[in-house]
Amino acid sequence: MTIKGIVFDKDGTLFHYAETWGSWARATLIHLTDGDENLARRMGWDVGYRWESNDFVAGSPLVVGANDEIFTAWSAALPHMSLEEIDSVCRHYIEHLPDAPVGDLVQILGALREAGFVLGVATNDYERGAVKQLDDQSISDHFAFVAGFDSGFGAKPEPGQILGFADAVGLEPAQIAMVGDSNHDLHAGENAKVALKVGVLTGPAVEKDIADAADVVLPDISHLQTYLAQLA
Repeated sequence: MTIKGIVFDKDGTLFHYAETWGSWARATLIHLTDGDENLARRMGWDVGYRWESNDFVAGSPLVVGANDEIFTAWSAALPHMSLEEIDSVCRHYIEHLPDAPVGDLVQILGALREAGFVLGVATNDYERGAVKQLDDQSISDHFAFVAGFDSGFGAKPEPGQILGFADAVGLEPAQIAMVGDSNHDLHAGENAKVALKVGVLTGPAVEKDIADAADVVLPDISHLQTYLAQLA
């Protein structure tokens, strides 16, 4: 197995999921419901957000779905708001996300690049939001490709983002590893026919949730380079 490219999911993989998106979900829901906490709690639960613990159910729509799917689900509870208005509120809070990086991303990603790997990001977040998070952590330059659900490649678990990365950097799927914290990420890798599907445990899922879809499950991405070196 010769891995030359690595595609990373963003939330739950490069960034701890609950620490990043819990505050976003709470602030967004309070805004959308004009402070009606009971309605905010119900809308949160509809997409797998647990208000009391400020975290997420593994495999919930908010964890694995594309952003537009979430807005559509919320629109049923907000008949006075258009999808565009809901989208605008959600975008506002996305632009103020608190980042919770998984380890020293500059060091981890820099070491992978120095080892010869080409890196990309495939996320079901907006591309613009993803680029901002990467910029905020000074790691944008490590990635040759960044795609969100709105980038024209579709959303995971479809393979389009991974195949877009392959085309952009001149690799075959059989030369690529997909790294993510959810079954959507790993199924996207399977659908793209990548060489290796790596699960990580920095999102809501525990090992048993993703083990069947992964070729290997690692604690976090800091273990990735050592694992790949063992395959060489």
